[in-house]
Amino acid sequence: MAFSWPEVSVVIPHYNDVEALERVIHAVRAQDYAGAVEIVVADDGSDTPPTIDGVRVVRQADKGFRAAAARNLGAQAATGEVLAFLDADTVPEPGYLSAVVPHVVGDSRAVVVGKRCTGAEGTEPQWLRDAWEATDNLRNADHASWRFIISAVLTCSREFFQAIGGFDGSMVGYGGEDWEFGFRAWNAGAAFIHEPNAVAHHPEEDFGARYDDPETATEVKNAESLALARRVTHPLARPDGVVFGTFDIQVEVPELEGAGVREFVIAEWLKVGAYVRVSEVPPLFDDDPRVGTENVNARVNVAVGAGWAPQDMSLLLAAESVLCPDGTTLRTARAAALGLEPVSAHPEAIGLTPVEGPLQLERYFAGW
Repeated sequence: MAFSWPEVSVVIPHYNDVEALERVIHAVRAQDYAGAVEIVVADDGSDTPPTIDGVRVVRQADKGFRAAAARNLGAQAATGEVLAFLDADTVPEPGYLSAVVPHVVGDSRAVVVGKRCTGAEGTEPQWLRDAWEATDNLRNADHASWRFIISAVLTCSREFFQAIGGFDGSMVGYGGEDWEFGFRAWNAGAAFIHEPNAVAHHPEEDFGARYDDPETATEVKNAESLALARRVTHPLARPDGVVFGTFDIQVEVPELEGAGVREFVIAEWLKVGAYVRVSEVPPLFDDDPRVGTENVNARVNVAVGAGWAPQDMSLLLAAESVLCPDGTTLRTARAAALGLEPVSAHPEAIGLTPVEGPLQLERYFAGW
């Protein structure tokens, strides 16, 4: 059977800027892609919804800036095997689709980010250029690379998009929905790719240069950070010491030998923001919601086979699937999604340190 390129649905969220939208649609129609291309405009409650021949338009009510919900609405209406998300002010060069689609054909879990050139100079912001260099265009992506997913130039398979639940449609306000999507995509086994040959142009400056008033810019970014902190469990998205209803790490701590050892180990895991699962809650932690007998949904799951406390979080967070000689295990949600077999390592190699008793808790509590 002869190979045929999959149909691509270009999904464009839009609000009250038909002139810019028409430029993007014109550029999509000028693509050199060999397969079929469908254009879906997801209108976010414009005063007058756009009407463009040959373009499917779906619409939601104006209830604030809801780009995530609009993209989901467009994706639901799309018929293509591949979803290419472009913002209504981001104009792709003719070879854009031809550059991104092969990655998705090769891997249905691929999440491809194009090159979005911004402002008068027509370059990517420095922080992204640094990211592409550091990760070899995301070939060496890791658990923190969700910060480089940009929804204005994002392509993935419809199958994978649906499997992870699309964007978080509850997010209202500027920014963050792409990072939240990227976080879930990575944990579901996504292969992140930056394709520098998929070029699109955004005439306005990147966010960092968009506001003349620093206070306004700070307020907008703070709103984004607060929205992400409630949704993204990764420590890069959350302040230390704040208790959330969701956890990045779950640790199972068994009964441990030695007076004071169990209390010490549990307390040390709590310091790094973990949820600690036990068969019976020790009295010291009766009032702490971070210690319990229930299983919680966490990105990183650890079960210690002895008195192991966290010491080097960079090593711990870099591990994906580990089985230690004493029965200590570590497995991430990503490892589970990809079915990765565990590698053998000593607990100290994944950032743990041994705790032996007896321990005088008075000295521990007082910091002596």
